[in-house]
Amino acid sequence: MTDNPRLDSKLEQTEKRLWKAVYTPVGDLKAVAYRTKEPVPYARRASGTRIVCTNGTRWGGLFDCAWFRLTGTVPAAAAGKPVTLIVDLAGEALVVDHRGNPVRGLNSHDWSWNPAQGIGRWEKHEVPWLQRARGGEKVDLWIDTGCNGLFGQLLHHGEFQFARIATLNPFYHDLFFDFNVLRHLFQRLPDTQTRKHAVRTALHDAADILAEITEQTARKARAILAPHLAARNGDWGLTFSAVGHAHLDLMWLWPERETWRKGARTFATALANMERYPDYVFGASQAQLYQWMKEKYPALYRRVRERVKQGRWEPQGCMWVEADTNIAGGEALVRQVLYGKRFYREEFGVDVQHLWEPDVFGYTAAMPQILRKSGCPYFLTQKLSWSKVNVYPHHTFWWEGLDGSRVLTHFPPEDSYGSEAGPQAEEWGEKNYKDKAVCDRALMLFGCSDGGGGPGVEHLESLKRIRNLAGIAPVVQEPAAKFFPRLLKNCSRYATWAGELYLEFHQGTFTSQARNKRFNRKVEYALHDYEFWAAAAARLGGYRVPKAQLDRIWQRMLLFQFHDILPGSSITRVYDETRADYARLLTEIGAMTDQARAAVLAKVGTRGMKAPVVVGNTLPWTSPSLPTAWPCSTTASTATR
Repeated sequence: MTDNPRLDSKLEQTEKRLWKAVYTPVGDLKAVAYRTKEPVPYARRASGTRIVCTNGTRWGGLFDCAWFRLTGTVPAAAAGKPVTLIVDLAGEALVVDHRGNPVRGLNSHDWSWNPAQGIGRWEKHEVPWLQRARGGEKVDLWIDTGCNGLFGQLLHHGEFQFARIATLNPFYHDLFFDFNVLRHLFQRLPDTQTRKHAVRTALHDAADILAEITEQTARKARAILAPHLAARNGDWGLTFSAVGHAHLDLMWLWPERETWRKGARTFATALANMERYPDYVFGASQAQLYQWMKEKYPALYRRVRERVKQGRWEPQGCMWVEADTNIAGGEALVRQVLYGKRFYREEFGVDVQHLWEPDVFGYTAAMPQILRKSGCPYFLTQKLSWSKVNVYPHHTFWWEGLDGSRVLTHFPPEDSYGSEAGPQAEEWGEKNYKDKAVCDRALMLFGCSDGGGGPGVEHLESLKRIRNLAGIAPVVQEPAAKFFPRLLKNCSRYATWAGELYLEFHQGTFTSQARNKRFNRKVEYALHDYEFWAAAAARLGGYRVPKAQLDRIWQRMLLFQFHDILPGSSITRVYDETRADYARLLTEIGAMTDQARAAVLAKVGTRGMKAPVVVGNTLPWTSPSLPTAWPCSTTASTATR
C-alpha cells in the first residue's frame, strides 16, 4: 500500500470523479409497470395491474413480477454522442427486443459500489442504446422484471429507482479503467520494486492534471499512464487461465421459476458482452439450466449454441446439476454424469471431461471412481477453502477414491468463483497458491454469480489491460477444457489426497428438511424397482420401456439433488414445491411399475395354477424369506425396503 494515506485518498477521489464523469444524464424516461404475482409472457406483457412509476414508487413485494415499459425521446443535447440508458427497477430484469427475445440482463443491489474496493460490480444498470445519436430518436423499451435481488431479498422496499437517458464519454470511460487498474497494481506491488514507485508517480501526476476533468486533461492523463500499461513481463513463473463464470444456484433463495429468469438474464448479458469483447470466453455449468433455456427462451438458446461452436462459450461440468454428493445415492450420482454428458454431446457435440462443483458441501470418496469410469479425469471446486478449522493444504493435487481411482483436481487459488479479474485478484491468487512450487498454471473464474449476470464491462476492461502487465502474472482467457490438460505437465510432483473431501462449514446438511431427504430416497428406490421390473419385462418380450417418460422423471429427481435443495438450505417455498413434485413422481413411477409387473405376469404363464404367484427379489442380496426356486419361468416382485 502507499506510505502516505493522504495521497492514496487523493487517488481514490480522482477515480470516483472519473467514474461520475463517464455518464452524463440528459433526460428521464417515463416508466409504467404492469404488475403480476407470477411471470407472464411477452404477448401478455400489459395484462397486469398498471402502475405509473416515478422515483420512489412502490411497484411490488418480494418475488412479484412486472413488465416495465420505458419511453422517451433522446434530447438534442445528445447529438453526436453515444447514448446509454441507465436503469434501476429495484430488482433483477431482462431487457427484450421487439419480438420479446432476451437482449441483456440488469440488476439492482443494495451494496453501494466503491471503485476503490475493486473492479467487479454486482449492479448492472446500463443499456447501450445508440453509438452516435442524432437527437430526437424515440425510446420504447420493455423489461421483464422480478422484485427480488440476487440473493432472494427485497431491494429498496420494492420501489422504482430511476430510468434515465445519458450520454457516454468513451474517452473518460477508458481513462477510468486505465487509472483503476494501475492504482490497484500500485497498491499491491512490494515497496522494494522500482516499478511501484514509477507507477505511483504517474498516478499522482495524472491526478494533478485531472483536478479539472476535461477532454484535454483526460488526454494528457492517458498519455502519462500509457507507458506503464504497456510495460510487459519477462519470463514469469505463473500464468492464470481466465474464464468468465456466473455460478447460478438452482432454487436456493428463490423459487424455480425465478431461476429460469436468472438464467436468461445471465446468458443474454454474456452474449451481449461477447459482441463487444472478441477475447471474451464465458462458461456455464449444469445441463438442467441449458435445458430450461432451450424450452423457455429458444431464440436465446440458438445464439448460445452458435457461440459454443465458435469456442467462445464453454459448457462446464459433466453432471445434470451441481449435485450434492453426500446424500444422493450412488446410482443417482452415476445418472447425474450420464444425463449431463449425454445432453452436452447431443446438444453441442462436446464431451465434457471435468466435474464442476465449486459450491457443493463436501465430496464423497466414491466420486473419483465414478468420474474415471465416466471418462472424466478432472475435477474443480473451491468450497473447501470455507472450512472453519483445518486449512486445506493444496490447490492442485490428485484426488484418490476408495478403489484407488485418481482424478486431477484444481481449486482456483483465489478461493472464489467470482474473481474481480484485476491486479488485486491476481496478487492474492498468486500469494495464496499453495502448489505454485510445482505448478505454473492456475484458473481464474471471474464474474458475478446468482443472477449478477456474470462478468460485466468492468471485468473485461480490466482483463484487456492486465493480460501481460509488468508486475503481475500473465492472464489468458481460455476455457477450462484447455486449462486442465495444461496441469498434466508436472503432475508427477503433485500431492495425493485419499478419501473423502470433507467440508468443515455447513452444519445440518444431513438432517435439515428430513422430509425432503426421505422423498429423495423413496424416489431413488422406486426408480430402482421400476427398472428391475422393466428390465425383466423387456427381456421376456412384449414390453417397451417408455424412455422419454423415464428420462423426464430421472431429470426431475436429479434436479432436486441440487446442492441447496437436498441438503436443506433453500427457502420454504422451494420445499413446498418440491414436496408436491415428489408426490407426483412417486405416483407416476408406481403406475409405470404396475404396467411392467403386468407385462411380466402376462409372459410367465399360469403353469396350471389357479392363482399364480410371482415373487422376485429386487434387492442386491438374497432374501432368506424367499424360496430358492419357483415353478414359474421368472421371479420378480416388489420387495419391501
